[in-house]
Amino acid sequence: MIIVTKNCVGCAFCKLVCKEFAIEVFGKAKIDYEKCVKCKKCIIYCPLEAIRVVE
Repeated sequence: MIIVTKNCVGCAFCKLVCKEFAIEVFGKAKIDYEKCVKCKKCIIYCPLEAIRVVE
């Protein structure tokens, strides 16, 4: 599962790189798991490493 940690500052860069439109940002990023295809672009491009994979 991909999660957004408390380090998220809502910069919305993850939303810009998500081709599935699975991320909304309202103060902090929120992932729509039904749309997410786990491509991990949001993790790769997050400047604060605020998005992570947890088992």
